[in-house]
Amino acid sequence: MDKMVNSVKVSADAGFVMHLRPVRRLFPHPCRVSAIGHIPEKRQWIDRVFPSINISFILQGEGLYTFRDRQWPVLAPCAITQWPGEPVRYGPHETWEELYVIYDADCVAELGHRRLVRPDRPVWYLRDGADLREGLHELQDLRQALDTPGCADRIDRLLERLTLESRLGEAHPEQDRRAAAVRALRAQVERDFLKPLNLPALAGEAGFSEVTFRRQWKRLVGVSPHHYMTRLRVRHACRLLVETHESVADIARACAFPDPLYFSRVFRQVAGMTATAYRRTHRLPE
Repeated sequence: MDKMVNSVKVSADAGFVMHLRPVRRLFPHPCRVSAIGHIPEKRQWIDRVFPSINISFILQGEGLYTFRDRQWPVLAPCAITQWPGEPVRYGPHETWEELYVIYDADCVAELGHRRLVRPDRPVWYLRDGADLREGLHELQDLRQALDTPGCADRIDRLLERLTLESRLGEAHPEQDRRAAAVRALRAQVERDFLKPLNLPALAGEAGFSEVTFRRQWKRLVGVSPHHYMTRLRVRHACRLLVETHESVADIARACAFPDPLYFSRVFRQVAGMTATAYRRTHRLPE
């Protein structure tokens, strides 16, 4: 007989995992959720074969997804799938926020019958992520009450509803003018990150208000424009520290940090060590 188990409680900022296969259902569902996880800032790439059928909802960020020798852009909000026994490769450009749902492989037929997943359309894009965000908040509440009879039943239905709403709210990414504009601005930042770019002004030229621009940028890229540009500058500084003999102060100025003290503080936050320690650790012997 199935037995009741407790979910591990962790803070929302740290994400969570719920293993639901052994949890008893009062009203059995043909597609019982086996596990759920929330990753607020996923960085690693996945390149493997899964034994299960999975749906990963991407709430913010962007990256790439490869399945059956075809590649799709991952542009939040969207959903990507992993199919049992089939190789898949996916991951973020920088980071993304992911809510993943795992079903046992014997659920493939039922999920397909309900037209919730299709191997010929393994990726789909949403017009907005409000339903996903609301569903995540509901899951945060439900996981605190997993001992309550019927809680797992609610989770099964909630995830089916989220998947249904994501299908009903599909939007093709190339038809989303806002996403295309943000991607163009991001490409410009990546080219000119050492220049003093006025991002709000650029956003205005693309037809955004500053508030809308920042919201759309965070949704697609996963971090704020300022944070993204700072990381590009620190990455460039890392290269100069390893490849040149310039002083830390000169490298700071070359990377658009006129204040060496501010550079030192930011570098440590991003790289996890001081600039001097980075040079000592990563410099190749001459």
